[in-house]
Amino acid sequence: MTTTEKYHFIGIGGIGMSGLAKILLSKNIQISGSDIAENYIIEGLRKAGADVKIGHCASVIKPHTTVVYSTDIREDNPEFKAAKELSCPLLHRSDVLMQLMQGYKTLAVAGMHGKTTTSSLLAAVLVEADWQPSYAIGGMVAQFNTNAAYGKGEYFVAEADESDGTFLKYLPYGAIVTNIDLEHLNYFGSEASIIKSFRTFFEKIDSPEHLFWCRDDDRLTAMNPLGYSYGFSSKADVKASKFQQKGWYSHFDIHFLGKQYRDVCVNLVGKHNALNALAVFGLCVSLGVPEEKIRKAFKEFQGVARRCQQKGDVQSVLFLDDYAHHPSEIRCTLEAIRGCIGSRRLIAVHQPHRYTRTKACLEMYQKVFEAADFVVVTDIFAASELPIPGMTSQTVTDAISSCNSVDVHLIPRNELKEKLLFMIRPHDVVVTLGAGDITKLGPELIASLEKLKIKKYKIGLLYGGDSIEHEITLLSAANIANGLNPNYYEIEYFGISQKGHWTIQKDISSIQEPNDVIMPTHVLEALQQCDVIFPVLHGRGEDGTVQGLLETLHLPYVGCDWRSSAIAMDKAMTKYLLCCHGLRVIPFISFSKGEWKEDQNQFLERIQQELTFPVFVKGVHLGSSLGVYKIEKPEDVSEAIEKAFTLDSVVLVENGISGRELEFSVLGNDREIIAFPPGEILTNGQVYDYESKYAAQGMPTTFRAEIPSEKVTEGISLVKKAYRAIGGSGMARIDTFLDKQGRYWINEINPIPGFTANSLYPQMCAAHGLSLPQLLDALIILGLERKKQW
Repeated sequence: MTTTEKYHFIGIGGIGMSGLAKILLSKNIQISGSDIAENYIIEGLRKAGADVKIGHCASVIKPHTTVVYSTDIREDNPEFKAAKELSCPLLHRSDVLMQLMQGYKTLAVAGMHGKTTTSSLLAAVLVEADWQPSYAIGGMVAQFNTNAAYGKGEYFVAEADESDGTFLKYLPYGAIVTNIDLEHLNYFGSEASIIKSFRTFFEKIDSPEHLFWCRDDDRLTAMNPLGYSYGFSSKADVKASKFQQKGWYSHFDIHFLGKQYRDVCVNLVGKHNALNALAVFGLCVSLGVPEEKIRKAFKEFQGVARRCQQKGDVQSVLFLDDYAHHPSEIRCTLEAIRGCIGSRRLIAVHQPHRYTRTKACLEMYQKVFEAADFVVVTDIFAASELPIPGMTSQTVTDAISSCNSVDVHLIPRNELKEKLLFMIRPHDVVVTLGAGDITKLGPELIASLEKLKIKKYKIGLLYGGDSIEHEITLLSAANIANGLNPNYYEIEYFGISQKGHWTIQKDISSIQEPNDVIMPTHVLEALQQCDVIFPVLHGRGEDGTVQGLLETLHLPYVGCDWRSSAIAMDKAMTKYLLCCHGLRVIPFISFSKGEWKEDQNQFLERIQQELTFPVFVKGVHLGSSLGVYKIEKPEDVSEAIEKAFTLDSVVLVENGISGRELEFSVLGNDREIIAFPPGEILTNGQVYDYESKYAAQGMPTTFRAEIPSEKVTEGISLVKKAYRAIGGSGMARIDTFLDKQGRYWINEINPIPGFTANSLYPQMCAAHGLSLPQLLDALIILGLERKKQW
């Protein structure tokens, strides 16, 4: 190629064509081109010196100009026809790429899915190592703000497109092959033809020691080519283990050539992207890139446009966009997003791509959308194809509905913005999926939400009740009301009087005793108008009774469900259950009032024989600080038991533990459970009773217990196990003892912990980055998620 040459690109605004044009411009070659519409890529090409026209016109083709076309350009295109008539050299874009590769060691990335992310990450590593690579990639690399570059180094990173078989033109030095799927059947025709093409590709690799292929892919494994395999499989040459997703980062260990690389971190989400990173790591190590350069590039990688790209966050709604248009890609993308967003509602908007692909993939939609909560299917994006009879967006909707448990709805493309604006609520995550114009939807929604107010959730704040801790629930409710973000929530206040009557009132400071029925009709109707109920109750109402009522009314609510609430509020049942799960609980004896009356002496003898003084006597169903008696001498046990029976029908007597009283805040549903490092009640050997807990000069506490880090880790593991043992969901405070021998003892599980300004539960969460408003958001999201499981 010389500077006197001229190239004209038909369809220059496409991601593949534009990359080639950019490299030629870097070599001072004259470039012109055309496309059917303006876009940001064309704008960038013009700034770089390209002459780009909108619309295809035969007159733009000049003699002696090399005309570049892609597979999508038809022979009746006026510019293509003019080039033939003028005997202009005609080059497929793959031929231009092949010419650009000459003189370089090409590192080709092939495979049905993941090519763009993998090749982008590979280029980013080589740039970080200052190896000055050239690259041509099928996506805009965020940190470079381009999809192609001309470098002075010896390597050329190329995305090898198999969709039209042109990847077989290349003669790579090394390569990565990510996977083989039933894709592009409109070209290949059959699976056998796909396999044959990839076999041919493998044979073209010049240096097999720089070939890396995915062992986790069944078709590749069956082919078993030369080079190194990579994957999570124990048989892989480059093996990943201990995968964890922390926010929008993936962490894993890598084993390769007898060496272990611990806690490799990449700024990508999902196991599929961990595999892509694993391949790049292996190839770069084999090329001699320093480990620290690879790690730095991985951690600072800014991703690729349209690959799980964050488009914006407005009014607590996150908008993402992804190019995924094949069922395998969609499933991986949604599962990765779910790992990042936890329990937030995920709305997936899918635009099927091409009629031929839709027909070929129709039977592949099984379980594809399970990670989403709400699925919208819109019109098929034709991409210049003619419709296929019987292949419509309704056909796709029916296919998804038949094999996925999520709600699926069909909405035409021109109605999407309006209808989604009505559906979206605070904390939602909306992801657009497809290779067509669906990518424009996110910015359209963001622009509208910057002007409109999102529909708020109505929160029913429920407090009071007939417990001795009635007044404390009022303080907790007031603190919660102050913490709820008014931009996202409106509050309906429901008070339960000390005689059990339900009322609606704005004043939380006290609840008047009405003279009407337990739950008037207007209260029930108002309750049913709420989106989420937030119970702040202790005793009755904390024990599953209110939770069962709310489930009967099909109302989502915050906190443990009725089963785990009932278990947690039965201290004896909780201890029996924890014992079954191998957890250490304080030795105890429990009995009902009837059993005690029938044979007091038997229980007094057991207490003396099986327990060690001092002992604690408490009601089984009461709060953690009510009716607790510390007994030093056996002769005082009977009186304490009688006192406890005035407050509860079942009594528990247990050993005292000489040690520290640590409390853990836990939140989460079954998918993910979080436990924060503990706080501590500084008892100094005293009983942490109701007065100690709530009096003005009560017992001191700290939301950061000073204990060794290994004990924090051990405690968190134990309380998570305890939470799962009772079927915990939403939240709980788990109280433990740490004895002088360094052993943990699980004491109690409180399904509705206190939420006053001085309560340990919210303080412990805040101490570790979850402020009260953020904590309340998280609990409401968890309550909404759990309703889907009823």
